[in-house]
Formats: sequence, structure tokens, C-alpha cells
Amino acid sequence: MTTSGVGLGWLEDACGRQISIRGSCSIGRSASNQLALASDMVSRRHAIIQVQQENEHWLVDFGSRNGTYLNHQRIIRPTRLREGDQVKIGPFEFVFRLAHLGGGAGPETVAAPATVADIRLVKCWLVVADIVNSMRLLKELPLEEVPRTTGHWVAECKQTIEEHGGRINQFMGDGFFAYWRDHERGAVAVGNALQALQRLQAQARPEFRIVAHYGKVVIGGFSLGEEERISGEEVHFTFRMEKLAGKLKEPRLLSPAAQERLAAGMRTRQVGYHKLPGFDSEIAMYAF
Repeated sequence: MTTSGVGLGWLEDACGRQISIRGSCSIGRSASNQLALASDMVSRRHAIIQVQQENEHWLVDFGSRNGTYLNHQRIIRPTRLREGDQVKIGPFEFVFRLAHLGGGAGPETVAAPATVADIRLVKCWLVVADIVNSMRLLKELPLEEVPRTTGHWVAECKQTIEEHGGRINQFMGDGFFAYWRDHERGAVAVGNALQALQRLQAQARPEFRIVAHYGKVVIGGFSLGEEERISGEEVHFTFRMEKLAGKLKEPRLLSPAAQERLAAGMRTRQVGYHKLPGFDSEIAMYAF
């Protein structure tokens, strides 16, 4: 099987030191980070770079006091990195480098080949969350407050999901895709996580939507770190649900499969039958 389409990334500092990025690379002042930066201008948990898909590296700020800069602009949302991008955190400056396996020289620490995981069908809980009308934030908040607001939201959502046994698999600009592998108490864990996210929604900003689904997904393929490749019809279904939630102006939406497993632990109401693009029949949807 060819690996020519798979990329390996690293950061290069002003002295030529190369810092590999596999799965995710946490950045901050705390020594517990993969990339620890000793400066009072750097927050303890400042940012991460997360590998997604085969060739995607996303830079995510956690609402840090002094911000994370990409090509001299402070980022206000998770942003995809490109070869040659300049990243500045506090007084530290780096260049992001991306090499393809089988072509281009990378640092020794990232030159290991990608692994190929078994492709299998797995029952999972799927959650998509997305900030509502992020452009409005730019108009309503002072410019310096926007990245802090969106960054704190990302950090709080990530912590909430991980505390309840889930993982954010993909960042997507104004939102993210998270999942839980199903297990005996999976519904309880996901229900608790959704209720915690609902409490975050009650805060003033940012306004965001949450949708949840349950089904079999395809897991496997190339892995460049700790994030698994997740694909399949049920993933597409969940993203279509998020678009529908926007049209319905519902802040929280459950699929029938999710509602069936969560109804005992939360109050839900049906919001009609709806046809999603790419799916044949009309499907009942539930708000919670």
C-alpha cells in the first residue's frame, strides 16, 4: 500500500531545533506539555497542534492571555497549518514544516513510517458542536476578547469531553467532531457530557449548537498518532444533523438512535420528521 499521500509535520525553531508532531502536541509553560516554553508570556496550557486525517495539522489556542500568532495574525479559531507557516507563542517563533513519506527530508524524530490500523466497524457515539454566527462575535466583542472567548470555549469543551471518556477527533474552524466508543455505561457517560455542554451553553458567549448520534462507523486506515480515522455514513449523518439544527434554530438535537438510549436520563421532545441531504427517508429528530 502506498504512503505517498501521508504527511509528517514538525516545528523548527530559530536555532534549527526540530520538534515532532504526532497525534497532538500540547504547548504551554507547564512542564507537562510536549512542548514546554519557559516564559511568563506563555500560558500553562496555551495551545495544541493536532494531526487530523492524513495531511492536516490544526493549530488550536486555548484562550491564552497573550494569544497564538500564525503568520503575524492572532488566531481566533482552530486553524489548519500549511508548509512554511510561521507560528509565534510568547517570545518563541517557529516555522511549521510538512514532509511526505517517501519524499523530502524530515527530522529523524518524525521519520518513522505511518502505521496502518485494521479497518473495522465499531459502534460509537458521535457529537458535533459548532459556534453560531461567529462573525457576530467580531462585531459584538472587542477584537482582543474574541480569541480569548473562542479559545476558552474550545478548552472547556475539550476538557468536558475528555473527563467523560470521549475525544475530540477533528477541529473544524468554528467547531469540532468528538466521539466515544460504545461500552456498557457509554450512554451514561455521553448523557453526562451533553448535560455539561448544555450548562456551557447557558453562559453568555459563545452561542453554539450540539448534535449527538449513535451508530456504526468505520475506524482504521493510516494513523499518524493518537487520533483514529473515523468515517462512514453515520459520520455524514451527524454533520447533516448539525446543519439541520441550524435551520430549525435548535441549540441541541438528538438522532432517533441517540434519543432511544438517552431518553431515560434526560428530557427530550420531538421536533418533527426531516429529510437530510444524501439520505432517503424522513427521520424523527429530538431536542433536549
